[in-house]
Amino acid sequence: MKKIAIRKDFSYFYTDSEEVEAGSFDERLETLDEEIRALYKKYGVELAQGYTTFYGLEKYSICNCEACGHLMLNRDENPTGFIGNELAVEIEYVIYDGGAHEGKQLCEECLPFTHRWGHHS
Repeated sequence: MKKIAIRKDFSYFYTDSEEVEAGSFDERLETLDEEIRALYKKYGVELAQGYTTFYGLEKYSICNCEACGHLMLNRDENPTGFIGNELAVEIEYVIYDGGAHEGKQLCEECLPFTHRWGHHS
């Protein structure tokens, strides 16, 4: 029986409002996409579609976990998270929940289990 495998990859980069408004990053992303398509083709994989969305670091309280470096959303500062965002389910693979513990910003994986936003709490 033939099957199709669908794979989803996530990536991120830092930019600022000026770069977004000027579109100056678009050329670099187009070049990157061309190189990725060529690499995928080398392995018999087709790149079907991709898109880029932008999120304000301060608006959403996004930072890096001070223990592991993973992107996280500080739920102590933004308890609603990405509610109302249709991509929220996909974003959780890239940006973990997290919060403050003993003066450090920690993602849900690094927070103690007893913390409100800890992975297994």
